Amino acid sequence: MKNSNRNRPHYPKALLEIRPGVTFLEEIYRKVSVFSDRVIVVLGSDKDEILARVNIPRSEIVYNADFEKGMFSSVKAGLSRLSREKAFMINPVDCPGVRQSTYESLIRQWEKYPEKIHIPSFEERRGHPAIYPAGLVGEILSSPDDLGGGLKFFLEKEKDLILHFDTDDKGVIIDVDTFADYERFAQRF
Repeated sequence: MKNSNRNRPHYPKALLEIRPGVTFLEEIYRKVSVFSDRVIVVLGSDKDEILARVNIPRSEIVYNADFEKGMFSSVKAGLSRLSREKAFMINPVDCPGVRQSTYESLIRQWEKYPEKIHIPSFEERRGHPAIYPAGLVGEILSSPDDLGGGLKFFLEKEKDLILHFDTDDKGVIIDVDTFADYERFAQRF
């Protein structure tokens, strides 16, 4: 977590609690595992601490040794494990407030248009999670790690494939990046 106050210690976002006893990672896993038998969780610097404290029994853990390169390197680490999937969902751990019904609606939209990239939007602002067709895996994996903007750059390049899913779920645009964000998030949820 980026510290808005340098006096505060580093703390893995995955271990922040959405409610007492339930971490961000567990909440997202609970929602996503309903729809897929295969859930890939990419972890970096705090892998051991996170694994010791979360209950995500059927997940496949991928260690991203290049975590210092940012989120795009984690995306690529996870995608490198895909084989025969028709699509994949990218759900950052700092976006745990998405409603279960939003996942359901997003997946229903993907079922109608599987060749598209599906991105939820709240009041015309793009959010998370997003569903991508598996045919894009090779293109993403071959993109340079130092790709300016990572997925945002990739999405700009593939903008003709994007299908926005309008939702009233503000959780799709709430990222918890700082302690101040977490305090606001905790009051809302």
